[in-house]
Amino acid sequence: MRAFLLALTLLLVPMALAQGEVVAQVGPEAITREAFELRYGLFVRSALAQLGLPDTEEARALLAAYRPAFLEALAQEKALLQRARKEGLYPDPAAVEARVQALKEAFPEEGALEEALRQAGVPGLETYRRLVAEAMALEALEARYRSRLAVSQAALKALWLLSPEYRHPTLYCARHLLVPTREEAEEARLRLSRGEAFAEVARAVSQDPGSKEEGGDLGCAPEGTYVPAFEEALVRLRSGEVSGPVRTEFGYHLILLERVIPPGRYPLEEVAPLLEKEVADRAWERLKEALVRAVPVRLYPERLEAEE
Repeated sequence: MRAFLLALTLLLVPMALAQGEVVAQVGPEAITREAFELRYGLFVRSALAQLGLPDTEEARALLAAYRPAFLEALAQEKALLQRARKEGLYPDPAAVEARVQALKEAFPEEGALEEALRQAGVPGLETYRRLVAEAMALEALEARYRSRLAVSQAALKALWLLSPEYRHPTLYCARHLLVPTREEAEEARLRLSRGEAFAEVARAVSQDPGSKEEGGDLGCAPEGTYVPAFEEALVRLRSGEVSGPVRTEFGYHLILLERVIPPGRYPLEEVAPLLEKEVADRAWERLKEALVRAVPVRLYPERLEAEE
């Protein structure tokens, strides 16, 4: 009997090794070290690119401290994927293949595509298909639950009143026109003195491509927005007053201060779309946490430290 158990053990050990070391158990599914390294490698490439750092051993070492946190995030994602599968939200293979086909069309031949995937850290098309399917399932799950969220006006107003980001300092609402020389600025100023509207003169002569078509409109902005010479002239103006020519590194400006808005809150109706998104995002995060808590998760971060 003991010999039989020993033989069985010797048979099972290679099977476990072939499947890969388990670094997390999420419900009935395991996350292997191999699966972790694949996804962590994709994360590292993306993070280094966003930071503008080269993909070197030294740069990767800077992110090594995030490995346990990434494992936790990967386990949470696995729990959500299980929920998506339970709710029938995994995409149809044809839908996945349509996305794969769109990628294929960007490459002259499949060999070039395979090489591009390998350089990106994806072993091949089958792995890419699986990653696409998982991404689509997560998108579908989030869309389903977000569609069930109802944002109340009371919640919007409470967030508006309590969040400092919806308050503003003194705002200066202005227009300007920009020309290359002082002489051209004086000519534009003469046109204004004859009664031409500032917006019309700006459309006619301004060299600022960002505001020319809007009649020089700069909107309403706090101090610290503009280059010093421009801002010093702006804050000295009275509402309705036009400056003389102001020289900056861009050329010569005429500035019209239209009005000054004292410190306060941005109007509720103006920021309502941002508030609605913030409330919905917070609600989805809480709901997502509840979905994950419903699945038993065990993490083994210490197994990430061993050499492969």
